[in-house]
Amino acid sequence: MAATKLSLTTLEIKPGTETDMNINLVEEVRACVHGVVRLPNGEYAENAVVKLFATDPVTGNLIPVAFAFTDQFGQFLFGIEDTSLEYKVKVFHYVPENPLPTGTTS
Repeated sequence: MAATKLSLTTLEIKPGTETDMNINLVEEVRACVHGVVRLPNGEYAENAVVKLFATDPVTGNLIPVAFAFTDQFGQFLFGIEDTSLEYKVKVFHYVPENPLPTGTTS
């Protein structure tokens, strides 16, 4: 099933009127990668860095494309323009062994 782009239409609604609309969507050719990052204990990994790489089809080298920080629920999202490439995702998350007490900076 092909996806379709969202359409934004401005409506002027007046009291006592009825409005009929015909909306034609166009095919969506982009894609997205999304997911949830969890810690080993199952909790969400907030503020993890998720990096998206494209794989060079000739050399196999990873080419950085984008990065995102996870939200409080460990969620991330990348929009993909070129669906002909192979992509890889790397996740980095750091939790200090001895975090600083609240309100201190060093």
